[in-house]
Amino acid sequence: MDPIHKRIRYSEGDVYEGQWSSEGKREGKGKLQMATGDHYSGEFTNGFFHGLGVLVHADGSKYEGSFELGRYHGYGIYTNSDKTKYEGQFLQGSVKGFGLITFEDGSHGQPKNEGKFEGFELVQRCLAATAVQKARQSAADARSMQMQ
Repeated sequence: MDPIHKRIRYSEGDVYEGQWSSEGKREGKGKLQMATGDHYSGEFTNGFFHGLGVLVHADGSKYEGSFELGRYHGYGIYTNSDKTKYEGQFLQGSVKGFGLITFEDGSHGQPKNEGKFEGFELVQRCLAATAVQKARQSAADARSMQMQ
């Protein structure tokens, strides 16, 4: 059975266009333009951002990668509005795990901000190449499947 595709405007001003489940929930690929100025394009499950997607905030910050139940989760890239970038692991909406920070000028700081993070705090300096590679792949996959 083909998924239901439609566009809906919610009373608070959000607009969703994409696939729906037969139970009336966002399900599959879609895009959501929020009244706050944030917008998301990617996969939904049971109404939540879930799977691969790109979320751009009104302030210009952006997350590209995997989501779980509406939160950053797995591997991805978060770019702050000042263009500082974290590439690595996320857990339930927070930076947690191995990754790398890159500043707007392309540097990683002295000493290099690479290793294990809790929030944006580097708690163990070490190589994180595998996590960074997975984050970059997840972000590329999320960008490639966006709805236009």
